[in-house]
Amino acid sequence: MSDTLRSYLNQIGKIPLLTAAEEIELGHAIQRMMAVEAKDEYTKTELKILRIGKRAKNRMIQGNLRLVIGVASKYKHMANRLTIHDLVQEGNIGLIRAVELFDPERGYKFSTYAYWWIRQGIMRAIQVQDRIIKLPTGANDLLRKVKIYSTQYQEEHGVIPTIEQCAEYAEVTTETMRSYIRGSADATSLDAKLNTGKEDASAMIDMISCPDENPEEEILLETKIEAVKQALEHMNSVHKQAIILRFGLDGSLPCSKREISRKMGIGQETVKRLLETAKKEIRLILKEGPPGKSQPQKCSSSLIWGWG
Repeated sequence: MSDTLRSYLNQIGKIPLLTAAEEIELGHAIQRMMAVEAKDEYTKTELKILRIGKRAKNRMIQGNLRLVIGVASKYKHMANRLTIHDLVQEGNIGLIRAVELFDPERGYKFSTYAYWWIRQGIMRAIQVQDRIIKLPTGANDLLRKVKIYSTQYQEEHGVIPTIEQCAEYAEVTTETMRSYIRGSADATSLDAKLNTGKEDASAMIDMISCPDENPEEEILLETKIEAVKQALEHMNSVHKQAIILRFGLDGSLPCSKREISRKMGIGQETVKRLLETAKKEIRLILKEGPPGKSQPQKCSSSLIWGWG
């Protein structure tokens, strides 16, 4: 229990509980106040009724705050993100609504009537606010019923029921049931630590593989491509044309030796010898640098060479 909740419990624990007679008296005062509040203008008598009614409402609320704590504690196991403080706040809203609608003439205790409103406020908060993926109203109740049905079915038949069987039991379509089941799997933060029991556990995002290439390999590939482009600028023009046509380095589709022969107007055997010579020339430039460079280079990256 947190210090804040403990302090809150100490404060409301000092407020005396209401007797049955006090609940009836306060209930009548509140009803008279609610009837007067609907008017636009008030007489002196009506202003007095409003003052008495507001005090009665506050007294009724304060006298039942402990009931909200009890209901919130009962349902806190159903919440994942909402804390007990959040549930108490939502329960208090339900309590206020119960105070406004309570009819003492019906003869039942206020706590019996208020319990339903408090529970409704807490359950609605769990259904609406406790999830990142929002489900339609009533979907959580339906899923709880299906879960019970699934457990019973598995005990009786030894297998898990199909989605179609669950949908038939819940009287919804198969697609609706499938969407409810998908939505019931709550989202998890990628920054959340893996549940390994260790303090230095890795975050979930660190365990997801990257679908793209390794950044270092990608940079190296781009560097090599740039080196080839620079090497082409220092090649023999005929060799350069042959290499570009053969590998589609100008953005077009790679050409066969027959297509190169036709485009360059030379025989296929000549094309074959020309390509072999052009490959040797570009390898030499990539290895040692462009013609006229004084010191041979042992790196395949022109960006590192610093030439071009």
